[in-house]
Amino acid sequence: RITGDTDLTVRTMLLKVSSIDGNMKLDTLDIDANQGTVKASGTAQLANNWPVDITLNSTLNIDPLKGEKIKLKVGGALREQLEVGVNLSGPMDVALRAQTRLAEAGLPLNLEVVSQRIAWPLTGDTQFQADDLKLKLSGKMTDYTLSMRTTVKGQDIPPATITLDAKGNERQINLDKLTIAALEGKTELKALVDWQQAISWRGELTLNGINTAKEIPDWPAKLNGVMKTKGSLYGGTWQMDVPELKLTGNVKQNSVNVNGTLKGNSYMQWTIPGLHLALGPNSADIKGELGVKELNLDAAIDAPGLDNALPGLGGMAKGIVKVRGTVEAPQLLADITARGLRWQELSVAQARIEGDIKSTDQIAGHLNVRVERISQPDVNINLVTLDAKGSEKQHQLQLRVQGEPVSGQLSLTGSFDREAARWKGTLSDTRFQTPVGPWSLTRAIALDYRNKEQKISIGPHCWLNPNAELCIPQTIDAGAAGRAVVNLNRFDLAMLKPFMPDTTQASGIFSGKADVSWDTTQEGLPQGKVTLSGRNVKVTQTVNDAPLPVAFETLNLSADLHNNRAELGWLIRLTNNGQFDGQVQVTDPQGRRNLGGNVNMRNLNLAMVNPVFSRGEKAAGMLNARLRLGGDVQSPQLFGQLQLSALDIDGNFMPFEMQPSQLTMNFSGTRSTLAGIVRTQQGQINLNGNADWSQIDNWRARVTAKGSRVRITVPPMVRLDVSPDVVFDATPSLFTLDGRVDVPWARIVVHDLPESAVGVSSDVVMLNNDLQPETPQTASIPINSNLTVHVGNNVRIDAFGLKARLTGDLKVAQDKQGLGLNGQINIPDGRFRAYGQDLLVRKGELLFSGPPDQPLLNIEAIRNPDATEDDVIAGVRVTGTADEPKAEIFSDPAMPQAEALSYLLRGQGLDSNQSDSAAMTSMLIGLGVAQSGQVVGKIGETFGVSNLALDTQGVGDSSQVVVSGYVLPGLQVKYGVGIFDSLATLTLRYRLMPKLYLEAVSGVDQALDLLYQFEF
Repeated sequence: RITGDTDLTVRTMLLKVSSIDGNMKLDTLDIDANQGTVKASGTAQLANNWPVDITLNSTLNIDPLKGEKIKLKVGGALREQLEVGVNLSGPMDVALRAQTRLAEAGLPLNLEVVSQRIAWPLTGDTQFQADDLKLKLSGKMTDYTLSMRTTVKGQDIPPATITLDAKGNERQINLDKLTIAALEGKTELKALVDWQQAISWRGELTLNGINTAKEIPDWPAKLNGVMKTKGSLYGGTWQMDVPELKLTGNVKQNSVNVNGTLKGNSYMQWTIPGLHLALGPNSADIKGELGVKELNLDAAIDAPGLDNALPGLGGMAKGIVKVRGTVEAPQLLADITARGLRWQELSVAQARIEGDIKSTDQIAGHLNVRVERISQPDVNINLVTLDAKGSEKQHQLQLRVQGEPVSGQLSLTGSFDREAARWKGTLSDTRFQTPVGPWSLTRAIALDYRNKEQKISIGPHCWLNPNAELCIPQTIDAGAAGRAVVNLNRFDLAMLKPFMPDTTQASGIFSGKADVSWDTTQEGLPQGKVTLSGRNVKVTQTVNDAPLPVAFETLNLSADLHNNRAELGWLIRLTNNGQFDGQVQVTDPQGRRNLGGNVNMRNLNLAMVNPVFSRGEKAAGMLNARLRLGGDVQSPQLFGQLQLSALDIDGNFMPFEMQPSQLTMNFSGTRSTLAGIVRTQQGQINLNGNADWSQIDNWRARVTAKGSRVRITVPPMVRLDVSPDVVFDATPSLFTLDGRVDVPWARIVVHDLPESAVGVSSDVVMLNNDLQPETPQTASIPINSNLTVHVGNNVRIDAFGLKARLTGDLKVAQDKQGLGLNGQINIPDGRFRAYGQDLLVRKGELLFSGPPDQPLLNIEAIRNPDATEDDVIAGVRVTGTADEPKAEIFSDPAMPQAEALSYLLRGQGLDSNQSDSAAMTSMLIGLGVAQSGQVVGKIGETFGVSNLALDTQGVGDSSQVVVSGYVLPGLQVKYGVGIFDSLATLTLRYRLMPKLYLEAVSGVDQALDLLYQFEF
């Protein structure tokens, strides 16, 4: 292992070399390292012309060249012609060929580099790309030629073809032509660079027919121009001369004209005979000289129409800037006015800058800035003024701001001692209005800046707000080393109201102190301590339209940084509740970052959340924890126990009636275990689990849940017993749920949907509050599941007229393709009420093989034989898929469809002696009664009769309309009237025991029966 700027770990290395009579042979060089592999072999003769033949193959394992394959071939002779070939393949494909004669004067060299494509970055999204790259270098150091051809493109780079031709020697290089063909035009550069004595250059840049309309349609431009330049660089100084600068064309239909000459040097001495810049009606002119002694330079701007000069720019500006005087005593005069300025979303109604500054033995003068009506989103400043005047010895500055969200003023006076390089000042008359109220200084702030020591002193002062007071009790002497003490004497949480949502309210007072010291000349971190203490703190959060108050009896927070150790501590006591306290330490925060500390929770009662529950709902439970931290930030460790005891949550949202339960987690370094019992009124669920985060980027967790006949209730439709035996595994890349769920008993009752109910279309698009399509939420970690659901023999359903028993097995699988079901649900027996008929389910099968909403149907339902004449069986057979079912009528014995339909709907054949009108009457009454069930039930509830129902019984001439209901708990009254004979029957049924009834019937005949109900 080799350590340094880049660590190198060599896993294996094999080297075999032999030498006989000057004949060197590299049998094997085989290196396997963390940064890649190398394999090489070859021969060399240390005599005559020193011939060599070496081959090397390598694969890199270094970003961004990970996977790059390199093949190097060296042949020829060291004293004659040496040939080198390099092939790169992978993220970068390049071929290099070179021939040279090392023993010949001038070092002749022929080099060729070819690549079909080079992209940057080498992996990921391409930002820049060069295609068909060909580079050739030939000749000697005293006389060589260079050529290059390629095409480039990229993000924010228009497609271009680049051609370069040059020649040179050991003293200079002559760039015959560099041509870039792009934007429908050409850019050419000719230059000569000489470095024989000093670095000097002479060049000419030409633009011809440049057109940006296609690449930048929002800012089309057509440009032509030329710039000639020459200069030199020697000993850290430079000089440059631009004898000709011309640019013509138009931008967004505004003419462009740049014309002028200039020259200057590194001493900032400039001579500008004239430089004119114009864009449409806007122009700027610079003329003058910044000489060795005299200064005489004028710059004027006249821009009456800045609209569209640049995208998002608008308004007008006019003004002058003059430089006068001498180098020893310069003078700067400025007077610039702007109106209606706009830049993107920022607008300024009017602005003016006016100043006159002279520098002799002292800098003196004045500067006035006035800006009116600054506007941008969430900012509306009516006026800003800045007035500065005076001299080094005595000067003052005043700032005034009027507007939203901040307005105020400050005054600054001071003096500067140039000899001592020291500035002293006073900040006074300072106050600001902010969204959290007004802030003002209780006393002036003394300021002292010492440039030689690079220090500033800030005197004691306080900032006062109606809800807060922040003080600097002693002078802060800040520099490379220093100390600052800040006292928060008072902070009312009412200040935070403008920034909190309406659902959150906070009250109480905080106070605190910060004491920080530093010394940048020494190694290590600053030293300091911050403490905060709350008094009468209360936070109320609205959850589900109900307030959840949390009152703090004690709320102390602290942060400490001393002796290369950081510590965060807290003590929180809730009013009439438990305590949460602890401290976390990080030792050597810049190095090892070792962790330490404790976290404790004592008797935290979950009843604190009861206010957000509805009436009759509650939560109970006690949370306790004693935890200790260890390890480091890269591999944290946790020791101790967390326990939740007497957990009991009662509410309509709970699917079972919970009894006091417990949950315990034990932590032992980088592992933890889970054990718990969830008790219910019927059955319990045992929880067990473990977790491991020894590899923080590859943590894992597992939870198992086992239960026996746990009663699950989802009012008002579902009651079922479940026996789960499932395992949940979690990793950073995948969640997995496996196991089995048995449902031995269930009662499912689904009320009929309203006739007006309409299903949601599959092409519905949901919009958010901004009327934009909502992005479907996807899990950040994929979930795979493989569950077996066993439906036992005592599962019954009553839904949409179907009363039946269900059995079967289903496999529930979920992966990246979605949720799928495989298996079969059977209907061994059942009844189906439809179209006024009482149908019996003789056969029922639902086959699932994929999407859960696409089962295959195989169902047979027949009319009740007791209501069918002639011992005929008539029914409906449904097959196909759920979205495209196929229904057909059948009968036994077989008969025509019309005859079978008659038996299905009427219970009689077409040739029955019963009159057609009577049969039709019976059928229509049955259909009408079937559609009125819910209405009749609501009428019964109004008059205190529960389960009031309207139905039909019998067949043919014995058909009846029957009204039934419970007038008392356990006492059912049933009254039936014949449709064709008007004979009445009164039935009274009283429940003696859950399945034992006494029934009395009075009609044409009288009867008294004792009934017992049972299921099998």
